[in-house]
Amino acid sequence: MQVIKNYNDIEKIVNKNLVMIIAKTHSCSACQTVARTLETNLQYYHEVDKYEVYVDDIDKFRGEYLIFSVPTVLIFSEGKELLRESRYMSYSKMDRLIEMFNE
Repeated sequence: MQVIKNYNDIEKIVNKNLVMIIAKTHSCSACQTVARTLETNLQYYHEVDKYEVYVDDIDKFRGEYLIFSVPTVLIFSEGKELLRESRYMSYSKMDRLIEMFNE
């Protein structure tokens, strides 16, 4: 996963065809586990661009995208939010969405 380091890059990223962003903090151990699980589960979906953003580095992202808890996974397509999962992730829901999107 690529790390987003600049808030100005986010608009370009969310306007891509299919993008997953995981919002996390540096001190969140659950965030690291979720990121590894997502990386494993999504390794065969090459059409999904995967990013991480540390909300303690880019606080504006937290406010603009209403991130109230971490980890939060956001899936976008062409600027529209398709899915939001926080804390307790439904990996099967994410898989189904990506599969439906790519049919």
